[in-house]
Amino acid sequence: MKRLFVLSTLLALGVCSMAWSQAAPPGAPTAGLNPANFTGTVTARDTADLRVLRYTFDPGARSNWHSHAGGQVIVVEQGHMRGQERGGAALQFGPRQTYVVASGVVHWHGAEPNEPLTQVALSYGVTTWLDKVTDQQYAAAARR
Repeated sequence: MKRLFVLSTLLALGVCSMAWSQAAPPGAPTAGLNPANFTGTVTARDTADLRVLRYTFDPGARSNWHSHAGGQVIVVEQGHMRGQERGGAALQFGPRQTYVVASGVVHWHGAEPNEPLTQVALSYGVTTWLDKVTDQQYAAAARR
């Protein structure tokens, strides 16, 4: 069951990647791209600027404020995720929910205070790390 979830998550991330990459120039041909498996024109794209990471956050753990040059897609695997975009309302996501962050948007994300969080993140381009999310900002996000 867990493997099916991870495979489904990776498939969903791939679909998001295809949608975001439509404006990107074509990448080098991919050896695994077999035209017999597709209808219509399908072009492989360069993935050198993509990172897929899987993190487990302890209860209350969180990232610093940061942004991604090309955006980020996060899928909650287990637990509940709390997050916020700079100047925006608090966001909360549960298992199998997806958080899509646009290019250059400053945000943070992490676990709720009483349970761990496991997330799968697909990050595009360079990550710019900024200041820490204070305990006050984290607590305020729970009250919104």
